[in-house]
Amino acid sequence: MNFLVGHYVTIYMIHRPQPDNGAYEGLAPRLLNDCLNYARKSGFEFASIDELVADALAGNNRERPTICFTLDDGYQDQVDQLVPVLLQHDAKPTLYTIVDMVDRHDWPWDAKLNYAVWSSALSQVEFHYQQKPFKLDLTHPVARTHSRRQLTRFGKTLSSDDLMQFVQNAVAALAVELPTNAPLTYTPASWDSLRAAELQGLRIGSHACSHQVFAALSDAQISAELARANHRLGQEINNPSQVFCYPSGTAQDYLPHQAELVKAAGFVAALTAMPGNMRLQHIKEKPLHIKRHSFPNSFDKFVRYSSWLEYIRSSI
Repeated sequence: MNFLVGHYVTIYMIHRPQPDNGAYEGLAPRLLNDCLNYARKSGFEFASIDELVADALAGNNRERPTICFTLDDGYQDQVDQLVPVLLQHDAKPTLYTIVDMVDRHDWPWDAKLNYAVWSSALSQVEFHYQQKPFKLDLTHPVARTHSRRQLTRFGKTLSSDDLMQFVQNAVAALAVELPTNAPLTYTPASWDSLRAAELQGLRIGSHACSHQVFAALSDAQISAELARANHRLGQEINNPSQVFCYPSGTAQDYLPHQAELVKAAGFVAALTAMPGNMRLQHIKEKPLHIKRHSFPNSFDKFVRYSSWLEYIRSSI
């Protein structure tokens, strides 16, 4: 089927390991290990995203169906719980770091909202921002997840100054005292831990600085973030990835012309959060718009997402 449908690749996007409080839908290390065992026994090949892009741009093909693993954000629990599983299987993962978070300058705005929603002792919250009403239901975990998503979706539409004010207003309405530094459950990876993991086979890449979506930033702000992140990665990491990872990365989170800013910053390709399997030819044609699947929450879905059946389905 690889010969018949073309040389497809499945690129996975991984976020956090499973939290104890259910504040977000994380990945259990045991499930990841089971999926990696299946992939190896079934004859899949693992490749880093830089290797895939290099092959695609050179016009090379791979003999076997290939799987690639990427992780977004750069939290310490990713390095401690998920990266070791990937390295144990020689899965060639790449971790895309929010540079300001790793530098301890600040922790991400969307993490602050998530923390506030899950820390609030209230059951219902109502407030307005810029004449937009918000009514948050916090009575059960699913409702809290929905409320957090509501806040995050709106936050993505705001400029930097408005976003900071919106986060302050939302946190105040939730009656939560926001820590200056990231709390324990949001501990960022350290440069020392990233360098240690790099020596074991992890690739480190840029997820920009603030985790604010590009669509809400000016071109000058984007270029400044790209340059600053590149500078810090060059100082701290031996061999940073030449592939960029858009913050959030859906079709609404960056504008087509902003991909050229990524290219101008020296990147050869960029990862989105838009789902779908890809052929190497697709990567060659649109290297700044590479699709990824969110890592599924079940073994059966992993089997399907990694298969040529999913490639055919995502191509229709």
